Amino acid sequence: MEHGTLICLAGMILATVAPNVRAHSAAPAIAAPSVAVLLARAEGAKSNDQDRYRSILVQLHERSASLSVAQRWHLRLLDAQQLSFDGNYGKADPLLYDIVAHSGDQALSIRAMARLVQNKFNSHHYVDAYTLANTLMAELPKVADPTARLEGMDRVIIMLNGAAVGQYELALQYAREMKATLPSAAAQCIAEMGETNSLLYEGKLLSTNPRFRQAIDTCLAAKHPLSADALRLNQASAMIDEGRAKRAIAFLHRIAPAIRKNRYPPYLASLQVTLAQAYLSLGDAANARKFALTTTAMSGANSTLWILQAAYEVLYKAEKMSGHAAAALAYYEKYVALDKAAVDHAKARALAYQMVKQQVQSKKLKLDALDKQNRILQLRHALAVQSQKASRLYIALLLVVIAFIAMAMFWLRRSQLRFRKMARYDGLTGVFNREHFFEEAGHALRRLHRAKAGACLVILDLDHFKRVNDSYGHVAGDVVLRQTVAVCLRELRKSDMFGRLGGEEFGILMPVASREQGVEIASRIRCALAAEPMVVKAGITITVSASFGVAWSADSGRSLRDLLIDADAALYRAKDGGRNQVAVDTRADLLPEDPEDAQLTCNA
Repeated sequence: MEHGTLICLAGMILATVAPNVRAHSAAPAIAAPSVAVLLARAEGAKSNDQDRYRSILVQLHERSASLSVAQRWHLRLLDAQQLSFDGNYGKADPLLYDIVAHSGDQALSIRAMARLVQNKFNSHHYVDAYTLANTLMAELPKVADPTARLEGMDRVIIMLNGAAVGQYELALQYAREMKATLPSAAAQCIAEMGETNSLLYEGKLLSTNPRFRQAIDTCLAAKHPLSADALRLNQASAMIDEGRAKRAIAFLHRIAPAIRKNRYPPYLASLQVTLAQAYLSLGDAANARKFALTTTAMSGANSTLWILQAAYEVLYKAEKMSGHAAAALAYYEKYVALDKAAVDHAKARALAYQMVKQQVQSKKLKLDALDKQNRILQLRHALAVQSQKASRLYIALLLVVIAFIAMAMFWLRRSQLRFRKMARYDGLTGVFNREHFFEEAGHALRRLHRAKAGACLVILDLDHFKRVNDSYGHVAGDVVLRQTVAVCLRELRKSDMFGRLGGEEFGILMPVASREQGVEIASRIRCALAAEPMVVKAGITITVSASFGVAWSADSGRSLRDLLIDADAALYRAKDGGRNQVAVDTRADLLPEDPEDAQLTCNA
């Protein structure tokens, strides 16, 4: 994706500036809500009803004389969040620093620190932002308050997902920890959004993935419309990057009323510029120009840099497409200036991250060195006052401890390897289990797609396997399954993937194989199985047969799902045709026609 076309919900917008509010005369029969109730209402309204949020802040300031010390600090945090929402960081940041330093409330301090991290990023003070983020990550494990943990973890996830950091796997861990430990609807929304964005930025998520719909629905249910808007805009940008601009345009027009209703300026501008990008990708210069000009008209000095950059890029390309050289050149100059600024900011972010990282590592090394020196001094003192016998005892004890640790590490490593094998391989047959087979097959198909190579998928199902279990017992059935795997492995190529899909059903993926090669290998396995004597009990030898369904990527498509559907359909054709057969997908003929022909093929 192009830099900046994905919208990251920066820390969930937590406050807005209070406008002039008309005084409302309270009905004499209704008691005014308490300060605690007003504070709770403000927390509930800040993410989904900005007008109500502003009104509540006005009411709280009117009753400021009756607030306790803790409530005043809480109100100060709400004020700072409100100022931050409108980009007034010059007034918001001193309030937030004051809360961190003097409130004495851990939860408020963490929330203020999380807001500060976002403000510093937005105002391009990247060294301060990463320094605060590092402190925030160190303090989060000590925080019990769910709201503070939510806002802190949200900020950490967004920072880790940033291009300068790119710690997507770590961001995923934080998102999943949030989902598991914070059951509130808001936390589930932020966790779903963080998880979705991590996968999207890492290139592991397409716009068609149902995870988008799930995350959006979760945020709407949690009354976090801005989070839902961010996810929708990300999904639309992904559609454009995937070459599905028409679908993106329809989707953007469908979500536009909700985004306009929420009135968050960056998302209003993002909506317009994303529409402009979509129309441009379709070659519609007029509409691309229209929406790009709307973007520049609604963007102010505090606008997000990538939005203006993207808008001027669309404008110069649209004018160039229309043959307006002078206008194209003028817009191109603005685009280049913004692009340079974007590159400068990216370099500044990366440099700031590396500086803070080096500072943290340097401090850690110094602390480790001091700790090591202290240990050395303590050991010298102990050695000076202890006898030679005591020294030998300490050395022996140290060796025992080292041996214990080494043994523990050995057993831990052994356990890790065993668990990894259990997670990937079938315990009975030793081949891939269902989940690992699908995972590896999916990776292989994507690689083959990039290399423009084909593949065959074969599904093998033992005929009348239940009779073996019923007649000779499950132990005999296990013997048949293991022997079947041994026969298959003899016939398969080294590059082929083989896994047990469940029961007596197996899957084979043959990379760089034609339909004919797939049928040939499947036929060899079928013949080998039919000719293989299997000793299931002392003195009892049986033979088994199998039915095979073959699908080829050139016919079925390159997705694992399509191959599975066609291979499964072919398998059922083989079974319906009398079993002990190889059948290909519905685009080819059944091979062979009947069991007698199948036997003749083996004999030949």
